[in-house]
Amino acid sequence: MKSTLSTVCAAGSLLIAMSSAWSQEEPMIDPSQLSVTAPGPVVKAMQAANLNGGVRLSPSMRTSSSIVAPTLKTFNYSVVSPRDGQTYTGSIVGADPRANGARTTAVEIVLIPIRIAFTGTVRTFDPTQPDPGCLGPTPSATDTAMKQVLGSPLLNPVPNYTINGENIGNVTFPDAFQRAQFWRTSIGGPLVSVKPAYHLALSPVTVMPVQTISMANNTAGSGATYSLSAAGTCSTHLASDVNPPRLAVVDINFMDAQLNTIIANLNLNAAQLPFFVTYGTVMSEGPPGTLSNNCCILGYHSTVTSTPTPTNFGQSYGISNYFQNAGKNGVFTGLSDGVTMAHEILEWVNDPSGMNLTPQWGNIGQVGGCLTTGTGTDAGQNNLEVGDPLSGNNMPGVMMPNGITYKLQELAFFDWFMGNVAFQAAGNKYSSNGTFGGFAKPCPPGGTN
Repeated sequence: MKSTLSTVCAAGSLLIAMSSAWSQEEPMIDPSQLSVTAPGPVVKAMQAANLNGGVRLSPSMRTSSSIVAPTLKTFNYSVVSPRDGQTYTGSIVGADPRANGARTTAVEIVLIPIRIAFTGTVRTFDPTQPDPGCLGPTPSATDTAMKQVLGSPLLNPVPNYTINGENIGNVTFPDAFQRAQFWRTSIGGPLVSVKPAYHLALSPVTVMPVQTISMANNTAGSGATYSLSAAGTCSTHLASDVNPPRLAVVDINFMDAQLNTIIANLNLNAAQLPFFVTYGTVMSEGPPGTLSNNCCILGYHSTVTSTPTPTNFGQSYGISNYFQNAGKNGVFTGLSDGVTMAHEILEWVNDPSGMNLTPQWGNIGQVGGCLTTGTGTDAGQNNLEVGDPLSGNNMPGVMMPNGITYKLQELAFFDWFMGNVAFQAAGNKYSSNGTFGGFAKPCPPGGTN
């Protein structure tokens, strides 16, 4: 099951309108023409799959029946949603917050930098290489995307992290979100709020050697590079290739096949989270072409298994592009630093199988439609993807010891999807920065959140 994140919205698709200017070697993108549109083909396929009980989305996904142990540490839930009276079951990474004496659940995250190398050119898109002037709180000849990922609040605790006015503790952002959404019981009694030992730790953090994916630079093939026409726009580059800056676009089906192969070659297991990090690289649904109707996907999480269930899904994994610091990313505004990674990692935590179903929701975030029944462009969504309803909404910046103020995406809590059952989140809000003051409105369209 593949759940995608696309530009200023998360699991939706950002489509890029091409400028009329083309260079002899490669297309030219005018950032002023970037726009967010209705979900693209990957998201439509995902919605249809969910509404029909779940089918594989990518022909490149391979089955892995041999992966039987070890398994990911998750807890199962079963709730009856007052939104529609139906029972919903699923699994979430970590320990059951309702259990007495709940303690830290540690899940190893394996960070895998991906270098995209186009044959026949000098362009290399590599998160382990410096990008002077584009990375770092000030122009730096040493900062890399991977270095900044390792210094981020996604992996390092923040003292007295506050969500919706409540002190969650000295925690990383993934831990803070999970603690906050399980803060009290549905009737307002204490839960995690009185359990300082309850935590989700993405630990240890293992960094693999950079993995190189090579391909021809061809808009009709698996990937291509695009020039960015705006002066001063940041995109990854080599010192010998700074003008103009460029963006790499790779067919998501080709990319997914490479990721599956890398997971197998590195002998990773289902108890770990393999998380791939790219830089200056986004994905398209099919060959990149002119980018008029199939770009851009900024990240996704998925499973190796072609037919996952909420409690039996084998090896899971995720991928995200890391964007330049705020003010230096002239292409995908609002998505600097850890925004897309926060989206994907927390969606994986709360829906590792991609099959945790919920009552139908939509008309919010990157999801434009919302029907009571049916499939298609306006069907909305019906899964526990915590980033999608708030694509484009960010948390307050978090200053870290490396001098970078990281941006992270705001996310929707469990009770927003289900309708105030089982858990009540910190501050009695329904999202991590208080944007949602009530649970999701019913379909068909009409209400506001």
